[in-house]
This record gives sequence, C-alpha cells and structure tokens, in this order.
Amino acid sequence: MREVFAAGAAYKTVFVLAALLYLAVDYIILSQSTTLRVLFAQNTEVYNWSSIILSLAAAVLFGLSLAVLVYLRDRRRRLGASAAGTGAGTFFGAVAAGCPVCGAWLLPLFGIAGSLAVFPFQGLEIKAMAVVLLAFSLYESLKLLSGTCPNDRGAFWRRMLILIIVLLGILYLLPSLPAEYKRKFQVSGVQAPTQEDLAFQADVKKLYEQINPEQGYALPVKYGNIGYRLVQAGVIDFDKFKAVYDRAGSPLTEEQLRVFTEEGLDEPIVINRGNSYFLLNLFWALGLANDNPILTEGDIVKYGRGKIGAFASTGGWTIAKKPLEEFYAKSKLITLTAEQQQRLQKVAEGTYRPCCGNSTAFPDCNHGMALLAVLQMLAGAN
Repeated sequence: MREVFAAGAAYKTVFVLAALLYLAVDYIILSQSTTLRVLFAQNTEVYNWSSIILSLAAAVLFGLSLAVLVYLRDRRRRLGASAAGTGAGTFFGAVAAGCPVCGAWLLPLFGIAGSLAVFPFQGLEIKAMAVVLLAFSLYESLKLLSGTCPNDRGAFWRRMLILIIVLLGILYLLPSLPAEYKRKFQVSGVQAPTQEDLAFQADVKKLYEQINPEQGYALPVKYGNIGYRLVQAGVIDFDKFKAVYDRAGSPLTEEQLRVFTEEGLDEPIVINRGNSYFLLNLFWALGLANDNPILTEGDIVKYGRGKIGAFASTGGWTIAKKPLEEFYAKSKLITLTAEQQQRLQKVAEGTYRPCCGNSTAFPDCNHGMALLAVLQMLAGAN
C-alpha cells in the first residue's frame, strides 16, 4: 500500500472517496426502512458497535481495494481477477448494510428466503462475510502489485469460487441452526420515557395548542353561500364532496350543509379541530376557482409551463363537475382593489408552508391553495 499512496495524492483521494461512497450507500439502504436513531434504540450496544465496526472495516477495505485497482490500471496491468473480487465483496456489503431488514430485499435474488433477522447474529455474520471478500480482493491485488503472484486469472477464479461456495454454504446453513445458538440483540419491552422525552412531549403539546387551539381561530369573514357558488361554477361536485366525508366517518354537519344552499350560512368562519378538514377542502376549491393574478400570472403559471394540471393543488382536485381548464381562476368570487391585491401579494410571498417550503404565492399543493383562498378573503375584508 505504501507504493500506491506514495505514487500520488490521487490514489489517496480515490481511497477516501470510495470509502465514503460505500458508507453513503450503506446509509441509503438503511434509510429505506429505518433511521439510525431507531436502529440504535431497538438493538443492544453489542450489536450496534459490531455493526458500526464491520461497516467501517468494509468501507476501508473497499477504498483500499479500489485505490489499488486504479493504481494497477494506471500501470496497465491486467486486473480482471481482483476487480471481480471487489465486486463480489461489494455485493455482500450492500446486502448486509445497515440492519437485518433493509438489505433483505437482495437475498431472494440468490434464492435466500426470509429476512436477515433469521440468522444467528441478525445479519452481522453477513457483514463479516463482506469484510472477508473485500479482504481477499485486496490481498489478491497486493500480491499482483508486489509481483509475488503471477497474473493467473484461472487460479484466482478457482480460489474465489471456492470462497464464495463456502460462504454461500454457511449462509444457507446458518438460519437452520437450533434456537439456542441464536443471539437476541433487539431490546425487549418498551423503555420508560426519559425526562428529556417527557419535556419534548410537553413542548410538542404546547406548540400544538398554539397552532390548533381548542377554541379555534375566528376569521373576520362569513361563510355566505360560497359553497353553493362553487357548486354552481362546477368546481365542486356536491355528491362527491359529501361522499369524501361519509367515507371518512365524519359526515357533514347541518351547519356545513347549509354552506351549500342558496341562502348560505350567515355565520363567521371559525377554524377549529372539528371542522379543519371540511374547511381545507372548501378553501382549496375556492382558491382554485377565484380569478386572481397569483393564479393567472404568478409562479404556478411560470413553473407549470402551460400545464396547469401538473401540480398537486390542481391535478389533485378530483371532485369537480367540470374539467380543470373550465373552472381554474374563472370565477369572480372575491374581488379585490389594487391596494388589497398588493397586500395579498406581499403576505402570500412571505408565507411559507413546512410541507414543501414554497410560499403561498406558489400554491402548488392543497394547503397552499387553501391558504391562498383564506388570504384573499382576509384581504377583501380589510
């Protein structure tokens, strides 16, 4: 290895980048099913530290192997044998990456049924196999580099084949071992919450009370017959709208049904925990239908590139009577003065949603479109 690293900084860079890449792939595979915090909480320290050490060892060996391969390539030596070893080691490293669950999807490709949790050490032995294969690959590469081993591709493949057969044989036999040979690394039972957990839960509860207080938020506007007008404009198919809440087990109340009558509901709008779902969809429809420059000239037109229905807030509205193009920003439901529109634009551009990070001036999701409707009502009332 001294010869490789002494040959230039490029090979050191290859080593570092390859090792980091291996760890990144390890983490990506892990993140498909869990998180590091959950993984560490669910397993014992012995398992966690063993997994970390084996992953680091595999990453280092992978980086060293790749650095040697690049060095040998640069010297125009034949590298077919050692390259194959590195590829095989990388496969086993991917299978065992992270935890017993996240790598299991690769095993059926080789006829190995079940998850890695069926193994005596819950997948740690497969990480060890990855380290063995990577170490073998590096060993063969270094022998070729030192000149102590002739470039005999056939001999290498025989050794590699024997090693793989042995490891696969072990892999198939391990799950069938008696239960007394298997080790349990998962933490059993539910751990009592710590003081830190309790404090965090209390903070979350306080935050929820601020965001969604039990008494709700009263808007300085009334319902009127906005629901009726949206139905007449074809934005809402009332039967479909009503069915949404029937299926959810929270049918529309008598008060909510009155919003869809021609007489309407002469009551202030109060957003609370009981009607927030109803108002979300009502405001969503209102935001879609009302003619406003934010919809006809703003970011949603700019980024839609002629396809208004390409967003969740537009294409996702599926309970209308008419096609989107026939009701999108077509109704004069809320008319604003130039001053009110300017105020609306300023507030919309300064209000961002945590779900997607976009401002209300770019209402590409249902929450953004609903809030745009609320801001238009508030602007029109002042």
